[in-house]
Amino acid sequence: MTGKGSGRRKEDINKIRNNWDSVFGKKKKELITEVTIEFTMQGNPNINDMNNQVEKMLKENKIVYSTVTKYINA
Repeated sequence: MTGKGSGRRKEDINKIRNNWDSVFGKKKKELITEVTIEFTMQGNPNINDMNNQVEKMLKENKIVYSTVTKYINA
């Protein structure tokens, strides 16, 4: 006579093998790059003013930026 919990449940070994990586495998990671542009403007500019300033700086080749590239979980 077997007691409660003394035996294994029926299992589908092929199903376990097929799903092993999705459960225990490496998580997919996505490479992203954050770009930061810093500049100063007088007053309280709106988004259009800021966009125009960035375009002007691009045309004059005076833009200063920094980037950070990293992996995130997808």
